[in-house]
Amino acid sequence: MVPRKILTCLGCAITHFILGTIYCTGNIMPYIVSYIRLKDDTITMQSMTIVFYICMLSNTASFQIASLIQKRYRPKTCIYIGSAFYIVFVYVSAALQNRIAIIIVYGIGLGITSGIAYPAALMIAIACYPEKKGLIAGIIVGSFALGAFFFNFIATGIINPSNKEPIPYVVNGVVNKFFEPEIAENVPKMFLILASIYLVVITIGILLIENIDVKVPANNPQPATVTKNTTGDGMKNVDNSELHYLDHKDEGNVSKAHTHFHSEMHSEAHSIHLEIHSDLHSDAGSDSNSDIHSDEEHDDDKKKDKKVEYKRIQTLIVNPDLDLTITQALKTRQFHQIFWPYLLSAMAGLFATASFKTIGIEYSYDDAFLTIVGSLGSIMNGTMRPLWGIFFDKTSFKAVYLVILFLQISLCFTFPAINQFKPAFLIWIVILIACSGGHFTILAPAAVRIFQRGTGAKVYSILILAVGISCLTVYFIQVYATLHMAPSVFFYIVGGLSCLSFSSTIFFSEIIKPISN
Repeated sequence: MVPRKILTCLGCAITHFILGTIYCTGNIMPYIVSYIRLKDDTITMQSMTIVFYICMLSNTASFQIASLIQKRYRPKTCIYIGSAFYIVFVYVSAALQNRIAIIIVYGIGLGITSGIAYPAALMIAIACYPEKKGLIAGIIVGSFALGAFFFNFIATGIINPSNKEPIPYVVNGVVNKFFEPEIAENVPKMFLILASIYLVVITIGILLIENIDVKVPANNPQPATVTKNTTGDGMKNVDNSELHYLDHKDEGNVSKAHTHFHSEMHSEAHSIHLEIHSDLHSDAGSDSNSDIHSDEEHDDDKKKDKKVEYKRIQTLIVNPDLDLTITQALKTRQFHQIFWPYLLSAMAGLFATASFKTIGIEYSYDDAFLTIVGSLGSIMNGTMRPLWGIFFDKTSFKAVYLVILFLQISLCFTFPAINQFKPAFLIWIVILIACSGGHFTILAPAAVRIFQRGTGAKVYSILILAVGISCLTVYFIQVYATLHMAPSVFFYIVGGLSCLSFSSTIFFSEIIKPISN
């Protein structure tokens, strides 16, 4: 029988799979703009790229709404609310016929509803496997990115099955390419079909998620005693079986869950650390017993295993002795060295995700090819996220983030030279989208690893706002660059901003110095 926590993680992944279809925006927006143009011939492709950016901003901002809901109800309530309204807004989008309605309903509406359900599903999955935060976060948010891979093809197949190319029109003195009316008129049908598929799939996902609320018992504020099971190879395992089905009326569910899990890991690390020192000390007094070499070799193996396990646990507990309030956490150098670099560096990947099709249309790439570009970007985004998570678990936030930044900088500065070559255009866009996925993957586990004791979840909900603010910033830079600069200059700008993030991150440390009284 499949363990319940595996089914719960699968349900969380399926939920993210559907919520992640907001990434389809970059692919379907040219169709939507062509449809709106039937009623408003002043609309341009460039002006409507703001829909994706608004969607991401409202998505990140609504994490605070999710936090408020979870103070009173279990996390699954957020999934119910967010998923239900998400489906409703997709259905309603079929009736929209002007740009303002699209921005409000599709941009703001989908962003808020997906943002309400997103952190709840992520935290439930992490709570099932607290010792593998990076990997689990990578799998769940990877599913969020994979949704667009499948639904990009479905949406294109519904709207433009014959792969017809858009037709150039002059709007306000600028040439824009729009799809002809017979294609544009398929937009309402696309929304209705997609919403129906979303409804079926997300219902299955929600049914798989167990309605649990993992938290510290109210009558036991101290870290729970950790039951250790020693396996044959000397490794230690934490028994968390006592953590299920607690009263849902207790407050602070997610943050308390993190507090409890990190307290357990801290206790485990401390215990193993003491055992290592105890073994080393006992060895010093046992040198005279040279007649039991086999026992000494066995002890050496056990010490090595304990050291390996202690090192593994330490990757999850960076500042175990600090218990910061959210106000104190926001004043730390670590918070600012993540927030501001993220605000600058997230622009490159977000722009590639939102505007790859608009850019491709300008270079006369056909619709089928651009759909493949977006779908491959989505699948690379999704499959790379667990790998980013594993990389994070084995190294540090600094190491992973520097790799992401190095890739972005290299791609941005070389993109203007290669963007007219189909294979290079595909590869560059796909890797930039994968870098965007790396940004999202390492942020939550980094916040919990550095700030922990419940504060990490709250810090994450604020750090993610950097990505939302980055969305609007890149949009305004893009609009200004389109009107006043050569197209290649924009990539040099976002590449330069990533250089600033790289310079700051070189001096980043996860260790927070104790706050003096």
